[in-house]
Amino acid sequence: MSGNKCVKPPRKAYTKEPHEMTHSEKLRLIDDELNSFYKYCQQAGFTEEEMDIICQPLVAAMRRSWLQLVFRATLILILLGTIACLAAQLDFVGTHFSAIGRLLLIKVLPIWNWQPLYYENYPCDTLLPLQTCEALETIDRLSDVRYRQLVDNYLSRDAPAIITDAMDSWAVMNTDYFWFDNITHLYLENERLMETVPCALTSNLRTGSSDLAAFLRRVHSPEVAKWFVHWQNCDINAVKVLRKYYQRPYFLSSTVSPAHFNWVLMSSDYNSPSYKKVELDSGLIALAQLRGATQLRLTPINPCNSSCPELIADLQQGEMLVFTNLMWTLEYAPMRGLDNIAILTETVWEEDM
Repeated sequence: MSGNKCVKPPRKAYTKEPHEMTHSEKLRLIDDELNSFYKYCQQAGFTEEEMDIICQPLVAAMRRSWLQLVFRATLILILLGTIACLAAQLDFVGTHFSAIGRLLLIKVLPIWNWQPLYYENYPCDTLLPLQTCEALETIDRLSDVRYRQLVDNYLSRDAPAIITDAMDSWAVMNTDYFWFDNITHLYLENERLMETVPCALTSNLRTGSSDLAAFLRRVHSPEVAKWFVHWQNCDINAVKVLRKYYQRPYFLSSTVSPAHFNWVLMSSDYNSPSYKKVELDSGLIALAQLRGATQLRLTPINPCNSSCPELIADLQQGEMLVFTNLMWTLEYAPMRGLDNIAILTETVWEEDM
């Protein structure tokens, strides 16, 4: 009986591959196989037409695979685009998109100067159909101004104004303990700001890099004299921390969004006949003179500069320049023999606010 029992043969031991093939090795193996097959067909005497017929299933499979890949990529792009468009409808998301877009445009400026292409879409005739900038002679100085008055008489007409009492209630304007040290300590004693890189930095001192902390240590030294600097904060942490030294102006409505970028402009006993240009985004601009005084110049962009005059004014301590810069470029010159500190803010602006 025992001889009739079924005895299972021993299971063949599974031998593992010495190592898994990498993706490049697999592609190389497939390429070698296809080359070998092609050479075999040539040696067998197949014509090009016959080889096309033989390879047709492989070509069709590759075409289907490629079309599927293109379809999936297109679907993903459409989905991402739809999500981005929906998200852009939210104010804070749209602001960040605008900020990122501006940073990209600034980065490509050395390669491609897109500014003439941008400005040519805004001729003066379409910018100010009712009252053009050629009617402006000076920058008006106002006090106790109301928001609606400012919008109707100035902002909606792209006319700048200086508000003389804009900062009367600000804590920084009512203390003697505010100077360069406050700005330098603000950055040098904050770990997050120590690593921040400004989006733009201009100075007569050779910085060697965009390391703002190293630059501030340099100007903090009493041995360094006769200098100017202005830089733009677009890092959200730097923007928020600098708000310690300014507030929403009393004449702005609560419907106006907070500033998405801010700038610091400082100088010490710097005398120069040339103006310093500040590269601004389009929007609502507010330049607050915290210490010292600054001479500023607003120049109409091309082609408006052919019919509209330059506007020059002195911005004294405690005063604020307000304008929409759709058609103006801003330049400034530190007042001779003075130490100056100013903060500039950029805010998204819509005329129906």
